[in-house]
Amino acid sequence: MWSRALSRTSAAARGGCLVRRALGATAATRSFGALASSAARRAVPVYAPPSGPEGPREEGATAGQPIWPSGWHDSLQYHFFFEGLFVHARVFLTPSLEEHCVWIYDHNVGKVEELISTGERLKEHGTDTLDLRGSRFSVHDGPGGGAVVLKDTSGKTELEVKFTNKHVYSWLPAGFSGSDAVIHRPDMDLELTFRGKELKGKGYSKRYYGEYGPHWGYRFIQSSHLPDNKFLWTADATFRIGEPEAKYNYFKLLDGETGELVQAPSVDTYQQDCAGYAYIDGVKYVAEIEPLGQWQHDYKGGDTNSRMQLRYCKLKLSKGDGSKPLEGYAFNERCFGAL
Repeated sequence: MWSRALSRTSAAARGGCLVRRALGATAATRSFGALASSAARRAVPVYAPPSGPEGPREEGATAGQPIWPSGWHDSLQYHFFFEGLFVHARVFLTPSLEEHCVWIYDHNVGKVEELISTGERLKEHGTDTLDLRGSRFSVHDGPGGGAVVLKDTSGKTELEVKFTNKHVYSWLPAGFSGSDAVIHRPDMDLELTFRGKELKGKGYSKRYYGEYGPHWGYRFIQSSHLPDNKFLWTADATFRIGEPEAKYNYFKLLDGETGELVQAPSVDTYQQDCAGYAYIDGVKYVAEIEPLGQWQHDYKGGDTNSRMQLRYCKLKLSKGDGSKPLEGYAFNERCFGAL
């Protein structure tokens, strides 16, 4: 059974998150670079996890996001899952560009609809946690949660998603040390107002910052829409290719009710085009996706030239012990190129 597998996870991390073992940091501290403002250097809270993806640290639900920007490259993304509707929002910064986007997949329509995609630079209004604002898009992400808001071209609020943190994890990506953390929130509670609809759902957010380039590539599968209160996120990535490069793989499956976390050692998880694989305690896990809709974009300007492909998908998560697969919906992300 899925619940029985989760109960076998061992070794407690801070805050009660159950993990298998910790990895020490392996690389020198990276500087913020020219784009990191003095305010960003004073950012509160400071995330400084001691180890890599096999030793995630639970930060507590009241943790807020550092102000923008916090690194040479900075990225903040949200995956909002509702019954019949998916919403994606992202802010993406490199030394030569900053862009933000919002798109949706409505099951009744059966295709992706882009609501905004622009190179307008957002202004940071926060003094200790993130409060980004533009002419149509804004995101406040403070202690305990926040909101993403999109206005239409007339200035009226078209979409608003309020989110509340549940589990918050941080760790160091491969090749990083110090405060260049990645921050995951896999099971946020959501309230959506959009075109006359009011829905409740579950969501995920990822924030990361640091020197990930100049060359990189990765695959990522995530779901906050599985039965039995399960939440999946898994990646297969390589950063700073050849400089020397940093290989970075992980597979996480959270029980949102108990807080127990099943995860694979980094060497035992990988991805292909439409599937992610992991071996945990001799059992094979397979996350298979079936794309339903796609948003593709080239982040291109200066030295930046990365193609990002985002897909909303059906998901089947199988565990090789004969138990019934978990089926729901997922977000799939692939990106390759230069930052």
